[in-house]
Amino acid sequence: MSEDGDVRLTIGELAAAAGMTVRNVRNHQARGLIAPPSLVARTGYYGAEQLERLKLIRAMQSEGFNLEAIRCILGRAADPPPIPAEDVAERCGVSPAAGRHAAGAMRELAALFDRALAR
Repeated sequence: MSEDGDVRLTIGELAAAAGMTVRNVRNHQARGLIAPPSLVARTGYYGAEQLERLKLIRAMQSEGFNLEAIRCILGRAADPPPIPAEDVAERCGVSPAAGRHAAGAMRELAALFDRALAR
């Protein structure tokens, strides 16, 4: 933990907390599924949002989704959601990080429907 109470994890700590390998974390980052770490003196630190997203990705994979489907549903980590994440978190009773992921997923689902209706 950092001084302000935010989670700060190295890539090894993040991988262990998410239940996956460092190689998988790097792969997900390279695909844009999680945001890159913040750098402090040449060391990358990940936060609660990246951890929540990795747990969600892992859960979706266990339900049979492949990484391409997960990317289509969740979108890229850098895409801003159209629905305020705070509203989603409050209405759904989830953490702010989970609210951000849910809001992003809703945006991607809306885009999928738009594309389907345009055909």
